[in-house]
Amino acid sequence: MKRLTNLYLAAAVAVGTLGASAAQAQYYAPPPPPGAYHHWHPGDRYDGRRHVVEHWRDEHLPRPPHGAVWVDDHGHFVLVRGDGVILRVWGE
Repeated sequence: MKRLTNLYLAAAVAVGTLGASAAQAQYYAPPPPPGAYHHWHPGDRYDGRRHVVEHWRDEHLPRPPHGAVWVDDHGHFVLVRGDGVILRVWGE
């Protein structure tokens, strides 16, 4: 009887362990490689590198509002607020 109880206990532990590892085996998409273009949208949070466009007039961009900057993201211009929220995307 004790052997049967130990067998049930071992089976329960094994099943519990399998369930826990299956729950942890989730797929996460890898981040895009450096240089890959990302389709930004207003309201998104900009998390790319900040190549601030100092001469926005030369790029035919409108004046950024106070507290925002234009960022060159691989030839597409993104208007980013100080907290990282995208206000506008130019050049798509």
